[in-house]
Amino acid sequence: MYGCLHACRPLPTGVVLLELARTFTPRVEAIADDTVVLDLQGFGRVWPSPHDLGQAILSAAAERAPCVGAALAWSRRTALLVARARPGLTVVPAGEEAATLAPLPIASLDLPEDRRALFERWGLATLGDLAALPAKGLAERFGPDGPRWRLAARGEDDQPLVPTPPAETFTCALDLDWPVDGLEPLSFFLARVLEPLCAGLVARHRRAAAVTLDLGLVDGSRHRRTLKPAAPSADARTWRTLLRLDLETTPPRDAIQSVAVTAEPTPARPVQFSLLDPAQPSPERLAETMARLVEWTSAGRGGAPRLLDSHRPGAFVMETFAPERFVPKRCRSAAARVSLRVFRPSLPARVDLGQGVPVFVSASGVRGAIVERAGPWRASGDWWDVAWSREEWDVRLQGGGLYRIFRDGLRECWFVEGELD
Repeated sequence: MYGCLHACRPLPTGVVLLELARTFTPRVEAIADDTVVLDLQGFGRVWPSPHDLGQAILSAAAERAPCVGAALAWSRRTALLVARARPGLTVVPAGEEAATLAPLPIASLDLPEDRRALFERWGLATLGDLAALPAKGLAERFGPDGPRWRLAARGEDDQPLVPTPPAETFTCALDLDWPVDGLEPLSFFLARVLEPLCAGLVARHRRAAAVTLDLGLVDGSRHRRTLKPAAPSADARTWRTLLRLDLETTPPRDAIQSVAVTAEPTPARPVQFSLLDPAQPSPERLAETMARLVEWTSAGRGGAPRLLDSHRPGAFVMETFAPERFVPKRCRSAAARVSLRVFRPSLPARVDLGQGVPVFVSASGVRGAIVERAGPWRASGDWWDVAWSREEWDVRLQGGGLYRIFRDGLRECWFVEGELD
């Protein structure tokens, strides 16, 4: 026997019916946020009749979801269609599935909009009308979908119930007997919550892509930090090191009363090493090294740079350092290429103009008359944020050397950006 619960009104969350159904049986399939199907095989040993079982389910649903329709039938499809169409409790006896579904409107089936409109033009108003059509004619017009719709209208179901797996949550919390102030004693309690948490991840073949540390403070406030390393890990020692380094940078403002750690699970990624490629660093050791570098550097200066899609020269942002798999590059033909060795920072320069073009440049280590030049290349942007404007020239000096110079249009100053070679 199958049971179905359908909420007639929107529920606060989509898991209310799912949690309610799991109090009766673990074999529950969530059809939608407002509809679940239960496998009630074997419940006749506990409940004297299906009607008593249905009443027990509705009584349990009255507290969490007041407006719920319930249907019990020997067909999964029949229970689903009846629960959606009728409020209250409906028990369909064995062998009366087609007769029970016959008066229901044809819109009860999840048909495509064009097919439903076609059936209405044919004069089909109920499921009984659809069930009375010959299966051969429906197959000729609609292919395999036609007979399947006819079987569904008769309450015959060819799809098994597929239980919805419960959501996996990886959280471990610890309430302290007395407040803790300092990283050394806190590190001991972090190990106590991280070791069972990581053991649960390993048992389910998972890794933690991110970990959220939630500290309850004595003053009633919360101190929350979320860490996302370059590679997922299920090593308790690594996560304790990362959390401790983060707490050294951003310590809590008061003593700690409770500790809770939540992991964001991700499937473990199998790695096939090669005998020919260079050895890659361990993800755990790499995460620890990067955490120490980020702690030593200023905020936003640790990680990997990524160029921005902008015309501003040298515009980039810092991201988490995550090296990709080493792929050997093919040797290219030795063609002449020009490189720009950028000066950091750009050298302030004095540039003399003649007829509107640079003729002489003087800067620290760079001085001479300009004998050849290319340009100008003008660019500007970001007027809504930090505006910039520049005019670039590539020049060759009389004494030798190729350089790129530019004029800052906002400050009216010249600079030597780098050397071309």
